[in-house]
Amino acid sequence: MKLKDSLPLKIALIGVVALSMLVPLAMVQSQIHDRQRAADSSREEVAASWGRAQTLIGPVLAFSYDVEALDKEQKKATRLETATVYPRSLSYDIDLPTQTLHRSIYDIMVYGSDIVVTGDFVIPVQYGEKELKEQKVSMGLSDLRGIDGAVEITLGDRSYSFHSGSGGKDFSRASLSEPIDLDRTVMDGKTVLPFRLSYHVRGSSSLMVRPYGETTEVRMHSNCPDPSFTGDFLPAEREVTDDGFTARWSVSEINRGNPDDTSFGVNLLQGVTQYQKTMRSVKYGILVILLVFIAGLAVELVGKKRIDLVQYLVIGLSLALFYALVLSFSEFMNFSLAYALAAVMTVAALFGYFRGILRDKTAWLLTALVALAYLLSYVLLQMETYALLAGTLLLFALLAGIMYLTRNLNATSL
Repeated sequence: MKLKDSLPLKIALIGVVALSMLVPLAMVQSQIHDRQRAADSSREEVAASWGRAQTLIGPVLAFSYDVEALDKEQKKATRLETATVYPRSLSYDIDLPTQTLHRSIYDIMVYGSDIVVTGDFVIPVQYGEKELKEQKVSMGLSDLRGIDGAVEITLGDRSYSFHSGSGGKDFSRASLSEPIDLDRTVMDGKTVLPFRLSYHVRGSSSLMVRPYGETTEVRMHSNCPDPSFTGDFLPAEREVTDDGFTARWSVSEINRGNPDDTSFGVNLLQGVTQYQKTMRSVKYGILVILLVFIAGLAVELVGKKRIDLVQYLVIGLSLALFYALVLSFSEFMNFSLAYALAAVMTVAALFGYFRGILRDKTAWLLTALVALAYLLSYVLLQMETYALLAGTLLLFALLAGIMYLTRNLNATSL
């Protein structure tokens, strides 16, 4: 059969084979999603036992007293009312060392943080003039299971240990509270009542702070090299190195709004996971397959060789299996090493196959093209901002090269 008669059909059939490779690639993507869900499930199991993402709240003072009012029948009655006093100044010093726990084959980053909270209260004079039914100091935390050891606060010249209790309407999350008995002489609107609160908390994923003070300062330092500062305020100062980060926030009541609706802090990331990297690499899979198929067709036309459609199918499946190898290896080793090992195995297997099909030096050419495609794909994985631009330019350059090689193609037999 002459080339001019068979070429369009051959190209169409190769295109069908290439498109059919979307099925195994989709199967690999599905497997990636399944493994990611398994990893997330393991992370949730560890967080449930160790401690979930934490949000630090308070401390605040609460005063309860009777207020006369009219009931539904317009008769005089008394009701218990609680008022909250926020700190005048609030300062957090947070040491946030991270560690990696293992569940099955998965690594989960957690932290155990030593937190020291200092500041002071100025109690309005009206509370000193009321007959107080109850006084208490309260603090909030997202997940009380993360508390490790005692939680103590020094308020003025007296110390208290917190016990589990209800934060009432002051907190939208779990809280600790402790009854106190302040002298009325400090409730004059002028006296500064200093406090110091210290505790150790365990958690995972993130650590956030709510700015309950008129002025709130947060100083945080950690060994996590991949922080993501998040929330309503970014740090006024930050320094991120390979050994960790330090950050400082400064927030005042002027710009914070309602403190119950405001928070800021850090997400502790483990970098891009192997599943995310593998998924990104699979997205280039069909392009790699198309490129190799086009190069194979060019070898057929220029070198007067014949590659059967079944052989194209085997080549395509080998290229698709590469991503399954990357996924499997990356669960037990560094992603770069997993990618390199899978690439070496795939390139070696295809080289032997190309040698058996072509039986000349063009097998080296096709093998080099496969290796180059995987190398360029890996380079693109390391890029973020310019990945699309670089990938498009590379594809254009490779296509231009194939166009050049086939520019003088004559009608010959396949």
